[in-house]
Parts: sequence; structure tokens; C-alpha cells
Amino acid sequence: MSSAQELEVGIESETGADESFEDSEQSYDPFEIHGDDERSVRATAFLEFFGRERRGAIVNGLIAAELARRGLEMFPSIEDADYYGNVLIRRLKSAPPQRQNGLEQSETDQSLTQTSAANPIGSFISSLKSDAEELDVLTYGMTVEQAVELMKAKGRTKMPLFFDDVDRSTLIGTVTLTDCTMDVASHETRLVELAQTQVPVVLTNEKLSDWIPAILQHGFIYGRNPDGCVVQIYTTHDLAVHLNSIAQMFLRVHEIEELMRNILDQVPDQELREAMNNVGNINSIAATDGSGNLFKPEEIRPAGQGGSERFVESLMFSDYMKCISYPEVWTSYFASAHPGLALNREKCLRSLNDARLARNRVMHISRQEVLETLAPSLECLAVWLRKIQPKVPS
Repeated sequence: MSSAQELEVGIESETGADESFEDSEQSYDPFEIHGDDERSVRATAFLEFFGRERRGAIVNGLIAAELARRGLEMFPSIEDADYYGNVLIRRLKSAPPQRQNGLEQSETDQSLTQTSAANPIGSFISSLKSDAEELDVLTYGMTVEQAVELMKAKGRTKMPLFFDDVDRSTLIGTVTLTDCTMDVASHETRLVELAQTQVPVVLTNEKLSDWIPAILQHGFIYGRNPDGCVVQIYTTHDLAVHLNSIAQMFLRVHEIEELMRNILDQVPDQELREAMNNVGNINSIAATDGSGNLFKPEEIRPAGQGGSERFVESLMFSDYMKCISYPEVWTSYFASAHPGLALNREKCLRSLNDARLARNRVMHISRQEVLETLAPSLECLAVWLRKIQPKVPS
């Protein structure tokens, strides 16, 4: 979420803060699950249930409390969800999944875990703007003069042109203020003749880092919701404001941590603690059982240097190495869980160590460091983690 959304805690009304599901007269209950163990629901439906349009600390807390009251959990959390997309709600299990013979889950539990998890990976395109920010539009039939007047009044240099006044799935193209005011537009020029039609339209839950080049190339892209309606325009200005406080390398580091935790979250807390206690420290990690240490001391240390609700949230990169190097965790949740990928344990561990070192350099960066040279180390780890992620709801 953007900083503007976080500041909303001071804006929400006291009356709304006290509202509960019992006082709500909404006819649609997004928290309700009929028969199924899980359900995909529009994220904004939960805000509307409490009479809100935007996320904020108060309404986010109300949603969390209602989920807990009904014995449900949400993926991604409302704070991290794509505003225009869906989230998954599912029933909480009374106990963590049990493993048979200390190795395998039951087929039912394992299937639910693999299909239900939907932790956010990276930042969504929709994070470039605040929740419910209005999309200013032009419609077919307007004159060039009307378009110029509206764009100046709204402070826009470009606006989307739709065929229908209401239906946002009828995008024709984009009209720029420059084209409307230059010689190409005369008194006889129709507005539709000035529309540029070659513009990317992507889902708002697409990963932001994948579409930065397109925004820079075209100057903007449109975001659409799962129903095919264009809901927002994202410009280079939006991108610059967003990246002013978070650099690309920090986005990559965040993604790596989420990818790893997304997988290790399937491992019971007791097994994670056992793995960490038995491995001790990353200097003792062996490439294969009984083959000696995998890493040399100089590989572990960077050059020139001598309490969460979910246990997995407290783990660091060195903890990830301990956990996935532990035979039972590696076999049950990496190798055996994805037999078609034929994961190479040594390559996976080495890529994780490279990413760990790159991450540390990012966090303690100096002027001489070139961030772009660290990206490949993080991407090397990300490429195989992405392949074994639990499925995300559409």
C-alpha cells in the first residue's frame, strides 16, 4: 500500500470505526463460505461491508477481527492485496497439518496447502496509486474543445477515451493535450481521430517490476480489473513518486523473502525450529549427506567484513539456508513436492547464499556499489523459487 493509504488512519470517522458486522445492513456478506473450504472474493467487497472505499488501519483491523471471529484467514492480507483484484478466504484448521511418519502430509491437507496459499509476491501495479482514486475519462462524442477544457480542469496531459459513458470495458484509446492543441487539431477535427490506440492494458494485479519498462516506453499503461474494465491509468509520474522511496533492489529483496517464506510457511513451526537447532550455523551446511562442508568461510562472509505471529516471519536468509538444507525439510517440501523440476540441492543452496550476500550489500550500500550488478544474484534465486510457489487465486 502507498503512504497515502497508511495516513488514512487519521481520516477515518469514529462512527465508522465502531461499526461491526452485526450493525451492517449489507445484503452481501463477503465473509460467508457455503460448504467449500475456501472462496475467492473481490477485495473491495470487504471494505464495502464496513462502509469504506479505501484501506486504513481501522477498517483493516475490523476485517481482521471479523475473520478471526468466524475462524477464517485471508490470502493475501487486505493490507497487501491488489485493490481491484480478488483475495482468497478459507477456513482455519484447528491444528497444523500432520505429517505421516514424520515426512508426508495427508493428500487432502497437502492439496489444500498447495492450492490455497496466496501470499503477495512483490508489488502490484495497483500500488502506484491510492485506493479508489478517480479515473478521469473522455467519452465518444465529445468535441476537441470539450476535451481540452476537461483535461485542463483536471490537470491532465492525457486521458483515456471510452465509447460508452459508463462501461469501462469500451476503451478506444488515449488522447493527449498536446495533440488537441497543436496544428493537427482544427475546428473540423473529431476527437476520436486524435486517439492513440496502441497502449498496453494489463491486469492491476500484475507484478509492478515486470511493467516498469512498458510504463517508461509508453509514458503510461492502463490497469484493468478481472471483469475486463479499465479502472486506472498509471503514468511515469506515478512510477517516479512510488520509486522515490523504494528502489528496485529493495523490491527484489522483498520478493525473495516472500518467496522463501511462502514455501517454508507450509512446514510446521516445530520442524523449522528442529532444522535450525540441528544445523547450528551455515558454516556447517553440507552439500550432500556425509560429504563435508559446502561453503568455505570466505564464501559465507562478505568481502571486507570479518516476534511475529507466524514463526516463518522471523526467519532471515541464514535461517532459510538452515531450513532448506535440513534433509526432512528439503525432501518433503522441495525435492519430493516438485519431482518434475529435479531441483539440484547444491545449486539451490549456492543461489540462496549468493542472494544472501547481495541482500546484505544492498542493506549496507556505499556510494561505490553498483546496485545493478547485484540483481543477477537475486534473480538466480528467484527463478527457481517462482516455479515452486503455491497457487494464487485468479
